[in-house]
Amino acid sequence: MPEDLAIFIDWENIYISTVTEYNAKPNVSAILEKAREFGRIVSATAYADWTDGDFRNAPPTLYSNGIAPRYISARYFPGGKSSKRRTNSIDVMLAVECSDFLHNHPQVGTYVLVTGDGDFIPLVNLLRSQGKTVVVIGVSEAASYHLIESADHFISYASLLEEERAAKARDREKKKQFDPFKELVRAVEALKKGNKARVLGQVKQQMIVQLGSFDEREAGFKKFKDFVVEAERRGLVNTVDQDMELQVYLPGEKLPEQGGRPEDDGDKHDREEESEERDIEREGLDLYEDLTPYELKTICERVDDLGERASMVEIVGSIRELDERGELELSEEEIEEVVEALLEAGYLEKVRAKPYGAALSSMNFYRLNKDLKEVKNILKSAA
Repeated sequence: MPEDLAIFIDWENIYISTVTEYNAKPNVSAILEKAREFGRIVSATAYADWTDGDFRNAPPTLYSNGIAPRYISARYFPGGKSSKRRTNSIDVMLAVECSDFLHNHPQVGTYVLVTGDGDFIPLVNLLRSQGKTVVVIGVSEAASYHLIESADHFISYASLLEEERAAKARDREKKKQFDPFKELVRAVEALKKGNKARVLGQVKQQMIVQLGSFDEREAGFKKFKDFVVEAERRGLVNTVDQDMELQVYLPGEKLPEQGGRPEDDGDKHDREEESEERDIEREGLDLYEDLTPYELKTICERVDDLGERASMVEIVGSIRELDERGELELSEEEIEEVVEALLEAGYLEKVRAKPYGAALSSMNFYRLNKDLKEVKNILKSAA
């Protein structure tokens, strides 16, 4: 079982360092991915004055990645901000709360400090004296040499970017070497063997399991459905509308009857052409015409899971995650259209609230309007 791990992020330090050295904001996902190599993340906190400059845009991204933004007011010495002589209240609070966490969570064996500030050397020494492993992630060009030496492990932020680029290059190379249509057939065979449902989302999910990742757009198709229809045209699979879902079968399999008779290829292609014509004529997305009951139910359930207060970034990200997992089949543009349609239909209810206790102003959040009759019916059908 992996060791428990806690992350403490000096957001101001890592932000200024990455912008200065690489002209880019910190890649939160890359930092978390590297941290997971050392254990199971049980706590992640980022410290900054979130009302200051560009920092104010960071909390939604942090929230969506499971990182708690901790607000600490950054005060200045007499003379004004022009002198840029800031107090170290943020650093002090990070060190104090990290020390407190150390004593209250003895089961956590690894601490990841995301910073390059040498002021944290005493904290590193304290953690190590208690038998904890300390990993420091920072921009090496701007990091304190003594901090690097005091940690058990130092991870250069540049190496994270290199690993990410290398991983993308490997994915691209891997995708060049496989035949997507053969992988589709293999996925359907695997689902048949496991006696599992073979709806489009499940088939795509199985392909992702086989390949690590799969995006039909890289094979030249706008939607996964278009990709499957092309495979059917090539005689590799057969598709049937069943229980309001498009099911995928292998050639030679007995197909279920629809409406009292089997559907032949002509019926199927006529249906596809009619659907494409409706797509061309349609100007806006209709929740009931353009989404299946399963898709609408899944989206509403996911938004409801976000709770009583979710940012628009979190809502879009949660729907995108459903698409990436193969539970939906929506392009980036369609995801935006779905969210707009949810707003227009009143399915999403606006909530004004402060993102964190010490914030100076409120911002717009949203929640699923469960008082709406249509939403009640959707959630009831999902029960």
